[in-house]
Amino acid sequence: MTFAQLAGLIAAIAFLILVIFACILLNQLSKTMKETNKSITTLTRDVHYLSQEMEDVLSNTNTLLDDINHKSEQLDPAVKAVADVSQSVSEVNASLQEMVDKVRIRHEKRQLDRGIFKIAGKTIILDAFNKFRQHRKQKKGMTNNE
Repeated sequence: MTFAQLAGLIAAIAFLILVIFACILLNQLSKTMKETNKSITTLTRDVHYLSQEMEDVLSNTNTLLDDINHKSEQLDPAVKAVADVSQSVSEVNASLQEMVDKVRIRHEKRQLDRGIFKIAGKTIILDAFNKFRQHRKQKKGMTNNE
């Protein structure tokens, strides 16, 4: 066997190995493509099912939203009435607070007036008692001098 024949044999073996690996690669690629096609088919079916479900959900959501808007419009007068009652209660509360403050001020003024009258009464009584004592001392002093 000559060198050229040996080189041709090596090249033929290398080409055979290359073809075998290419066949294995193509076989694996074919399996991957089949699995990909199955996945795409399943996904397409699931997306179709999900899109139908989403349409139903959106339809129900729109119906609920319309119902909520309608009920909200019906509740507007009640909310306004509650707001008006709240305002009235606040006004009554303010008026009652003002009245309580006035009553408290009057009560404090009366207590102050009573305190002043008590002090004035005590002062008058003490002053009268002191005058009585002085008058008595003077009387005793006159009696002792005679």
